[in-house]
Amino acid sequence: MDLAISKFAMVFIGILIATVAVSIPYLKSLDTIENKIEIKIRDQFIVSELAKNALTRSKGLSGRQKIGINEGMLFEFSAPGRYSFWMRNMKFPIDIIWIDENKKIIGITENIDPQIGVSAIDLKAYYPPESIKWALELKAGRAKILRAENGDSVQISPFVKK
Repeated sequence: MDLAISKFAMVFIGILIATVAVSIPYLKSLDTIENKIEIKIRDQFIVSELAKNALTRSKGLSGRQKIGINEGMLFEFSAPGRYSFWMRNMKFPIDIIWIDENKKIIGITENIDPQIGVSAIDLKAYYPPESIKWALELKAGRAKILRAENGDSVQISPFVKK
C-alpha cells in the first residue's frame, strides 16, 4: 500500500512540475499579448507594442535586430507635447508617424537612419511638427505602404479585449 501511495505521489509531483513548466511561458506570453495594441490606419492594421512609461519609452526598439512589416511600437504620453526621439542603439531604419490627441496624423518622418557608431551625445533628435499624444514607430517604408497622410484618422485599441 505504501509503495502504491509513493508511486502516486511521484506521478502527481511529476504532473505538477510539468504543468508549472508549461504554464510559465504561456503566462509570460499573455503578459506580452496584453501589452499589444492594434493600430488601424487607412484600413490597414499594425500590431504594436505599447510604450507608455518612461522606462519603456526610453528603451523603445533599441537593441532589436528588426521588426516585421506589420509590427510597430506605439509611444503613449500622459499629456500632449513635442517629445524628442533618437536612434540610440538602433540597428535598423524606421518611420515615425506623429499622432495628436484627436488621433489624427500630424506628420510623418520617413527612413530615419539608425546612426550606427554615432555617440549618444552626437545623435540627431527627431521632433514632431506640433504637439503629439502618440508616436508610432514602424519599419522604414511602412508609412509609404500605408499611404498614410496628414489628417488621416488613427484607430488605437487593445489587441486583447477584456
